[in-house]
Amino acid sequence: MKKEKQQTQKHFLKRFVAYYKPHKGTFAADMTCSFIFSVSGLVYPMISQRILRQSIPNGIINEVLILCAVLLGIYLLRAGMKYYINYYGHVMGVKMQAAMRTDLFEHLEKLPYSFYDNNETGQLMTRMTNDLFDVSELAHHGPENFFITTFVTLGSFAYLCTISWKLSLIVFAFLPLLFIIAFACRKNMSKAFRKSREEIGNINATLENSIAGIRVTKAYANAEYEQEKFEKNNDGYVKARSKAYKAMGTFGASMSFVTEIYNVIVLLAGALFCIYDKENFDYVDLVSFMISINLFISPVQTLIQFFEQLQDGITGFKRFVAIMDVPVEKESDTAHDVENLKGDVVFKDVSFSYNHDKEVLDDINLTIPDGKMYAFVGASGGGKTTLCHLIPKFYPFENGMIYIGGEPISEIKNDSMRKNVGIVQQDVFLFTGTFKQNIAYGK
Repeated sequence: MKKEKQQTQKHFLKRFVAYYKPHKGTFAADMTCSFIFSVSGLVYPMISQRILRQSIPNGIINEVLILCAVLLGIYLLRAGMKYYINYYGHVMGVKMQAAMRTDLFEHLEKLPYSFYDNNETGQLMTRMTNDLFDVSELAHHGPENFFITTFVTLGSFAYLCTISWKLSLIVFAFLPLLFIIAFACRKNMSKAFRKSREEIGNINATLENSIAGIRVTKAYANAEYEQEKFEKNNDGYVKARSKAYKAMGTFGASMSFVTEIYNVIVLLAGALFCIYDKENFDYVDLVSFMISINLFISPVQTLIQFFEQLQDGITGFKRFVAIMDVPVEKESDTAHDVENLKGDVVFKDVSFSYNHDKEVLDDINLTIPDGKMYAFVGASGGGKTTLCHLIPKFYPFENGMIYIGGEPISEIKNDSMRKNVGIVQQDVFLFTGTFKQNIAYGK
C-alpha cells in the first residue's frame, strides 16, 4: 500500500514537472536570479560590520565611500534580478497555467454527456480559473521559495554564528516556537480558504445557471426567487471569507509578535554579552547581529508560507488531475468514419439506465424505415429524449444494439455519427457571435 502511494506521488510529480519542460531556459534563469538576489542580501550586514569595526574607528573615509559604492552597485544588480523574477517568472507561471487550461478544455470536450449531468458548469469554471491560478503561483514561487530560501536560511545562520555562536544558538532555540505558532495558525487558515474557494464555485454555478436562464426567469416573474438563491450563496461566501480573513489576521498578528520577540531576545541577550563577555562580544557585534537577524527570520517565514502555498497548489493540481483522469468517450477499435449515413434505424433489445440505476428504457425493439418521419409522444420522463440521445451516441446503452442501414452504430466513430445526425435541442442555446455563425454551427 505504501509503495503504491509512493508510485502515485511520483507519477503526480512527473505530471506537474512536465509543464516546466517548454520553459526550461526561463526556469533556470529565474532560479539563478532568485539565488543571486537572495545571497546578495547578505552583503549589507557584512559591509556594515566592516564600516563599524574598521572604517569609522580608523577614520578611513575613502573605504566608507568605496564600500557604499559597492553596496549601491549590488542594489542595482538586485533590482535587475527582482525585475526578471517578477516579470519573466510570473509570465512562465501564466504560460504553464494556460497550457494546463488548454489541456483541461480539450479534455472536457472529449468527456461523455454523463460527466456534465453530474458536474455543475460553475464548479468546472472555478477549477479552470481559481485552482489553476494557485497552481501557477506554486509553479513560479514554489521552487525558489523552497530551494533558494533554504540555502539563504542556512547561509544567514552561518553568518550569525561568525558574529556570535552563543547568541545564534539562543535565536535557534526559539525557532520551534515560530514553527509551532505558524503551523497552528496556517492549518486553520488553510481550512478557511479552502471553504471560501468552494463557496466561490457555488456562486459561479448559481450565477451561470441564473444568467443562462434569465429569459425563463423573466417569463415566469421569478426574479425574487433567483435573487434569494444568489444571496444565499453570496452570504455563504462572505461568511467563509470572513473566517478566512480572521484566520489570516490571527496568523499575521502571531507572526509579527514572534518576530518582534526575537528583537527583544537579541537585544537582551546581546546587552548581557556586552556587559559580561566584553572580550568576545561588543556593541559593534550587537548592532551587526541586530541588522542581520531579519535576514535569518525572513527566509524562515518565507519557508512557512511556502508550505501553505504548496498545499494550495497541490490541492489545485489534484483537482485538475481529477478531471484529466476522467475517461473520455469510448469508441470501438474497429470504428470508422461514414460520409452519407442512410437506411433504416433499428433498435434491437435496447436497455438503458442513468448511472446504472433504475432502467429508463427496457428491452426496446423499434424500426424506423428510411425516409419516414416519426414522432415520439408520451408523458414527461417517459424516455423520449433519452431514446433520441442514444442514436448520436451521447450515452452508452447497457444491452442491445442500434443499427442504421444495417450497420451497428458502435462501429461508427462518434464525431462521424454526430455529423450525420441533425439535432434540434429542447433548450435553445446561442453561442457568442452572429446568427449566421450559430446557424452554421451544426454543419
